[in-house]
Amino acid sequence: MDLLGINWGYLLANIVVLAAWPISAIFALSQLRNRDLPEVARAIWAAVILMVPFLGVIAFWIVQPGENR
Repeated sequence: MDLLGINWGYLLANIVVLAAWPISAIFALSQLRNRDLPEVARAIWAAVILMVPFLGVIAFWIVQPGENR
């Protein structure tokens, strides 16, 4: 497929990255539901998780806001 100019390794890596972000975001949002946080803080964390790809999810997992119910 080199004649077509398609780098399959690069394409596969992009597909994996693009699939990993929504999966990790959904997982982080489900964890956010179980946290004991005020509604404003919960809304801010949800916005950060959804609007900042990967870094929002990683920040949520590092900071671990609130305690589990």
